[in-house]
Amino acid sequence: MTVSSQDNAIAQLFPHGCWDAHHHIFDPVQFAYAPDRHLTPPPATIEQFINFKKSLESLKSFVKLLGKSSTKGIGVIDPETVTQEELQEMHNAGIRGIRVNVYKYKAMHDAELQKVALLEHARMIGKHCPGWTMAFTQTHPEFWKELRPVIEQEITPVGIRLITDHFALLKGPSMLPPECVGDVTRQVGFEDIMDLVRKGHLYVKLSAPYRVSNEAPFYDDLKPLVRAYIDANPKQILWGSDWPHTPRMKVRTYDEAMKETPFLEVDDHAWLKSLRSCLSEDEWHTLMVETPKALYDW
Repeated sequence: MTVSSQDNAIAQLFPHGCWDAHHHIFDPVQFAYAPDRHLTPPPATIEQFINFKKSLESLKSFVKLLGKSSTKGIGVIDPETVTQEELQEMHNAGIRGIRVNVYKYKAMHDAELQKVALLEHARMIGKHCPGWTMAFTQTHPEFWKELRPVIEQEITPVGIRLITDHFALLKGPSMLPPECVGDVTRQVGFEDIMDLVRKGHLYVKLSAPYRVSNEAPFYDDLKPLVRAYIDANPKQILWGSDWPHTPRMKVRTYDEAMKETPFLEVDDHAWLKSLRSCLSEDEWHTLMVETPKALYDW
């Protein structure tokens, strides 16, 4: 590539002002892991994150923003003990949302306990931090039918913007049973998730394609899902790298959780180019810039 064509290719993937809406920093030297954690990842420091961004040949603005006022964070709270003052301190420090730890509630595989976890967090945030986001990972797409009334009637009305990760764990054909391979819309949870997105009750991150597809590095079988989400409501969809690519989710024994588990090797650039090929220029700008800015940069 010439310099100009390379810059143009980079700009198409990373438009000015774009956001990575889902990544992690692990620095156990400064901040020890929780004793009741469900996974022990290797270190993934801020310096390593900067190098990751450079490896994608991303815009210099990514690096410049890191650690400054335009960088926003997502926190984890205990809704029973957190105070209004602590929440205000978090907001002043750049926190713009929380992640609900369903593991703490033993709710990974229990829809009723998930309702409890979501409502306890939503009531606290809705009272003291209206407009904050509330994110959680749902490993059971079939649960969305049970969660829909709670989301529509009790979470959205108090000003909470609910976000779920990784395609809402809907699968590409390479991970679907034979009866769904020819039509991804037939999988359990599809209609409930799309309806929540369509009505503006749920944001979905197009992140971690390796959790929902076996077709690395381009994950071409996810293109029908990408189009379904964008067609449902392009303003409810955002992108996240999921760096440094932790393994697929599962319930681990205590010994498994305490043992360091290596990160996955992922060709991020190949996946980004594949994702970009599914969207128009306007749709890409909405995905990478407008939607995350509206969610976090206020």
